[in-house]
Amino acid sequence: MRGFGKTTAALLSRSHVQHMGGANAIRSLIASAPPRSFHTSHQYAIPRNRSRGASALRRQPYPGRVSLQYLRDDLPQPVTDPDKHTDVVTSPEHGLWGFFNKERVSIPTPEEDHRHGRAWAVEELRHKSWDDLHKLWWACVKERNILATQQLERERVKPGYGESEAYTRNRLVRDTQRAIKHALTERYYAWQEALRVAESDPNIDLSGKGPAFTPQTLDSGLSTERVSDKERAPDAVSNSKDAKRLEL
Repeated sequence: MRGFGKTTAALLSRSHVQHMGGANAIRSLIASAPPRSFHTSHQYAIPRNRSRGASALRRQPYPGRVSLQYLRDDLPQPVTDPDKHTDVVTSPEHGLWGFFNKERVSIPTPEEDHRHGRAWAVEELRHKSWDDLHKLWWACVKERNILATQQLERERVKPGYGESEAYTRNRLVRDTQRAIKHALTERYYAWQEALRVAESDPNIDLSGKGPAFTPQTLDSGLSTERVSDKERAPDAVSNSKDAKRLEL
């Protein structure tokens, strides 16, 4: 009786059951009862939040029901015949070509990798300007990118050659980069020492408000000495002529 609800329990009176005949009355009431949806939880416990399922980070609204659309046409099939493939035209000036050598080969031969020079020495780089060192540094970076691309291709294809030559070439490029850092570090220390000396020099102004270098005037004693040297010059010339005459 508990599961039939209040309406069904009210109709099951004793007189009605006696008139209808016991079990037949119960069957008739069950058949005439309106159908109800079955829920194991209370109706207010059903989640009715519109933002349920939304992202807590992006705060995107709940999209609701998403209809899946599809085309009635057949899906394209991949072309397996190499002769029917379309040629992909790329620009010869594309930036990704910088990860390949001049021949644009993914895996060069050991002879091609072995054709390289030596690393730059620190003594040679000391005479280079800042712009030259900057260009040389990025040339080394580009060379190492090419070697890294070739190494990845070797790991994929596994040809069985070229690792030793590529390692030697990469080591020489790294030696050049190390020499560039060494030369720049020396210049930095020289600049710090020159700045320390300039701060104690009265002829140099580091404030930036006027000329950086203002030489002092010469002393009068130095000027008289120079004048006297000029006056003595003709006498020295005459003495040299007399000495030559005596020799003759």
